[in-house]
Amino acid sequence: MSAMKRIGIPILEALAEGPCTRTELFERVEAAIGLRWESFKRFMGHLRSTGMIDTLPISDEHPHTRIALSKEGAEVVQDLCG
Repeated sequence: MSAMKRIGIPILEALAEGPCTRTELFERVEAAIGLRWESFKRFMGHLRSTGMIDTLPISDEHPHTRIALSKEGAEVVQDLCG
């Protein structure tokens, strides 16, 4: 199974629940993907470079950088979930 299917799909599905920090996302998917933190961060860089995720700006309400699905990432999740 390709890494995108084994690792990327659970991450994208978790992000479909709503924006979150990298740490929160890692905690959501850690058991499902079986990666260490360092490898998870590298895979997140891959998802960002391929346009699947966006980084949201810091605000008073959200003082930490959050990650959300991009339009393309949302389309992938929609296609997978029907």
